[in-house]
Amino acid sequence: MRFALLAVVVLSAACHHGAQGPVLLTSTSPEPRPWITVSLIVAGSQANDNKRKSCLDEAHSAGIQLAPGAQVAATLYFLDRDDYLEGPGVPRFVFGAMGSDATCKLALGKLTKLDQLVQVAKIDPVDCKSTGSVEGSDFGFFHPGSYDAAVVEAQFKVRAAGGNRFVLDASRQQGTRIIVNGRGFLCPQ
Repeated sequence: MRFALLAVVVLSAACHHGAQGPVLLTSTSPEPRPWITVSLIVAGSQANDNKRKSCLDEAHSAGIQLAPGAQVAATLYFLDRDDYLEGPGVPRFVFGAMGSDATCKLALGKLTKLDQLVQVAKIDPVDCKSTGSVEGSDFGFFHPGSYDAAVVEAQFKVRAAGGNRFVLDASRQQGTRIIVNGRGFLCPQ
């Protein structure tokens, strides 16, 4: 009897999360100094409160305001596999197997065209001003975190410091955590 009652409660909770449908994310409070406002919908059969919270947290960490009606907009689909991002002006991007924090970080990087704003290099740029050292990381659970998500986190930190170039100095793995270290620069455009 207890098993049957527990099964009903678990199935009800699972159905509730799956039936919510697409959700437009909105920052819970205004970002102190957002550098961009985007409209992000989280949808798909595997979208749930935890994944939406991951995207809200990653946007906050990156200084991105989430609000309806923004000119920069896309939908992030969480599925059984091959999560993807699509939207006007954003090429469809399919994510490999990774945690929701990494997926959200990479989606926000793609949506904001971060690679154009903060270029990645492996050698020191000429005639540029240093904005300081940065570290990016991503955690995995049963497998290592995402190297790409760690780099995007570092790029967001360079952007927050006023830079437009990230020089990657080192990367390493500690358990399931991937860490990248480097330096930010502000270079003439």
